[in-house]
Amino acid sequence: AYLARRGTPQSPADLEHHDCLVFSGTPGAAVWRFKLDQDAEYRIRLYGRIWVNSLDALVTMAKHGAGIVRVPSWQVGADLAGGHLQRILRRHEPAPTPLHLLFQPSRLPSTKTRAFADFLVDHWLKRDPFVAGVDGL
Repeated sequence: AYLARRGTPQSPADLEHHDCLVFSGTPGAAVWRFKLDQDAEYRIRLYGRIWVNSLDALVTMAKHGAGIVRVPSWQVGADLAGGHLQRILRRHEPAPTPLHLLFQPSRLPSTKTRAFADFLVDHWLKRDPFVAGVDGL
């Protein structure tokens, strides 16, 4: 609904003319970073008209046409697949944020810990196809 009404941004700079819904639960959330090419990054400081500290609330507002949101892909996979949300600016997406699972180096993980780690890896690989290309899993 929003993109049909306001148009689809073609570059990160176009976001300055759009209603961006901003997550305020983390420091620096008012700056969105985009990849321009192999070595260049574009940063846009957002003065969103709506600031929320709930990713679920942001997604709901975006689905109802309130504006453009930037959230982790795992948060909106079903909405993207169902056509409720549309992915934009794909060629400008920054590198994925890594997800780390750490073990204490002084001892081997217990069977329960290893099973939990295996579950997490399997869960994330199935849930988010973008994670599948990450090294070290």
